[in-house]
Amino acid sequence: LEAGEDVMFVARRLVILAAEDIGLADPQALPVAIAAQQAAHFVGMPEAVLPLTEAALYLALAPKSNSALTSYGAARELIQETGNEPVP
Repeated sequence: LEAGEDVMFVARRLVILAAEDIGLADPQALPVAIAAQQAAHFVGMPEAVLPLTEAALYLALAPKSNSALTSYGAARELIQETGNEPVP
């Protein structure tokens, strides 16, 4: 951020990290990342570094799980293999 990176780019990456890499291992990770994005957008630079830093620390220390991502991928692959079957 100090080098001029877009604040919202960093915030988006934190949201993606929370959803893809932490997921259900810590259900509060995504709300923390979204709150940081909203706070950073609201206050702007230079104060935006504080909520983004807090979120980055929280996410770094959170347990990790990509089960939602892998489950979605498996379901999508199954649909591609079998086509659209009716709901039982």
